[in-house]
Amino acid sequence: MKTSPFVWSGRVLSGVVVAFLGFDAALKLAGRPDLLQAGIVLDAPPALVGGVLLAGTLLYALPRTALWGALALSLALGASIAIQAAAGDPSRLLFAVYVAILMWIGLILRKPGLGPILLRTVR
Repeated sequence: MKTSPFVWSGRVLSGVVVAFLGFDAALKLAGRPDLLQAGIVLDAPPALVGGVLLAGTLLYALPRTALWGALALSLALGASIAIQAAAGDPSRLLFAVYVAILMWIGLILRKPGLGPILLRTVR
């Protein structure tokens, strides 16, 4: 069975997103103080923030649960965007937006039937 270049592009993009978010979650779980600002602003334990991010990343990495993982990560990245907007740091805000966009592009490219379904629900 031959896979298209679009599917491989989606897998590569998804792999980059999984690597970045997995590394970010691991650093948060390790307790790096400079990366724990979101937990401090939310008044949440750092292990909770890292755990939620890691769980969403694992769901996104698995093919059967990739859509649920993308939805969970969208919520987590949306919260990050809201926190960074309140803090007034536009560079970090845009970075979370870029990661979310790459995440959804990677998912749509690696699951070709998903794009038309999402477009139908938006209309």
